[in-house]
Amino acid sequence: MFSIPVLSIRRLLVALVALLALYLDFVIYETGGTWLALGLLVVVGLFLYIYLDDRASTYRYLFPGFAGFGLFVIFPLIYTVWVSLTRYSSSNLLPYHRALEVFKQETYPSGAATYTYQLLLQPDGRYRVYLVDQSDPSNRFVSAPIDLKPGKETLPGEEPSRLQPVAATAAVPGQRLALAQITREKLYIPMRSRQFALPDGKLVSLQGLQKFGAREPLWRLNGDGSLTNNRDGSVVRPDFRKGRFVNDRGEKVGVGFRAFSGLENYIQILTDSRIQGPFIRIFLWTVGFSIASVLATFSAGMLLAVMLEWKEIRIRKTYRTLLILPYAVPALLSILIFKGLFNQEFGAVNELLRALHLFTPEWETNPWGARAMILLVNVWLGYPYMMLVSTGMLQSVPSAIYEASAIDGSNPIVDFFNLTLPLVFPPLLPILIASFAFNFNNFTLVYLLTAGGPKMVGGGIAGETDLLVTYTFSLAFRDSGTNYGLASAIATLLFFIVGTLAWVNLRLSARRTKS
Repeated sequence: MFSIPVLSIRRLLVALVALLALYLDFVIYETGGTWLALGLLVVVGLFLYIYLDDRASTYRYLFPGFAGFGLFVIFPLIYTVWVSLTRYSSSNLLPYHRALEVFKQETYPSGAATYTYQLLLQPDGRYRVYLVDQSDPSNRFVSAPIDLKPGKETLPGEEPSRLQPVAATAAVPGQRLALAQITREKLYIPMRSRQFALPDGKLVSLQGLQKFGAREPLWRLNGDGSLTNNRDGSVVRPDFRKGRFVNDRGEKVGVGFRAFSGLENYIQILTDSRIQGPFIRIFLWTVGFSIASVLATFSAGMLLAVMLEWKEIRIRKTYRTLLILPYAVPALLSILIFKGLFNQEFGAVNELLRALHLFTPEWETNPWGARAMILLVNVWLGYPYMMLVSTGMLQSVPSAIYEASAIDGSNPIVDFFNLTLPLVFPPLLPILIASFAFNFNNFTLVYLLTAGGPKMVGGGIAGETDLLVTYTFSLAFRDSGTNYGLASAIATLLFFIVGTLAWVNLRLSARRTKS
């Protein structure tokens, strides 16, 4: 019976994976990601060497782990640091070569030549554009079938569609669409973004809804990289410090492009009062929130764990199970439920307080009310974990020391502070530091519960309950002028802060292991 050798199957699988990776590498290179494509090419080379050469067989089990670590940890880190050193925002969105293409695509009306048109639907769902010169109806042109889909307009740099001459008596295939149908289906939107080239090279495009007009390129690229306006003769030059094209008066013209800015984003964080003020306040709140969350969750968890260790309490297992239930509910659902419960006007919490004729806090509009709400919800989410860990630590403490303490006339409160806490706190310290680092970047809680609100007076996009991570997210994705470079700089600072905490955690763990 014929069987394919295992070696051949392995080589076939390696070849398939390598071909897919090389195709992806080619696509990345074509879209302008030269360095990313080069890095992926190196990884593919290592992959082929490790899985095809028997001398590297010992690395075959390690390579997937290292590749995943590089893809999901090292690469995002390097890319974030790189973006933080660039001027990359909604005003500087395109690479330099793409920005040049945008300028080259700009046109202006030239001459009085206009053309009526018909849009012809083809059997395959595409369209032909049929033009008739209004000044000389014998000049007629037709395009090859093109795709016209609203929302998929022509991108900058795409070649114009070619028009071919056609005789006046020639029949052009396709179903003629009425202007009302073109308007109803919004086909004029992708048509307006597309340019068509006549046989002599002149460009025409849709003007209004009923006619095409001749157009010429607005900008001409010069040898020194500057651009000359063909309409008025003005010249603009790229300013690689600002990432914009500027004219002789220093005014910004057209679209911007990404540019290397060095440490400008970091300097802006430290010196720009519009960012410095909110940043410092948000940093202090982030540190305070993290410390308060650790203290509150640890205190609640430890207290419940100690109480449930009392042998006099009946059905302790039932109580312990009920108290752990919040840990079993996904945090996403719990946060959204609490958001409804703490609703300032109709929430169950304030309704209960009103019924008892008590003070009803402004959970959503008062900064300290919103902060208190976040801390309360975080304690609810975090105490079960601390209770579980504390229970394990308490059960490892020998009961003999409590018996000896009882003989000396001690009481449970003195035993807790003088015996229990000193014994369980050192092994819990790394866990508390890890909890601090987690709460330092607790994006989900703040984003779902308050979205950073209420807004900070004079703080722009910043909110009173924003953590550094949510403030970074707002700068990058929620502000009207998204600033990826500045957000990446803040994210890099966050990385070093959390990295320092992780280093301290490892040192404490190592010291505990030695002791």
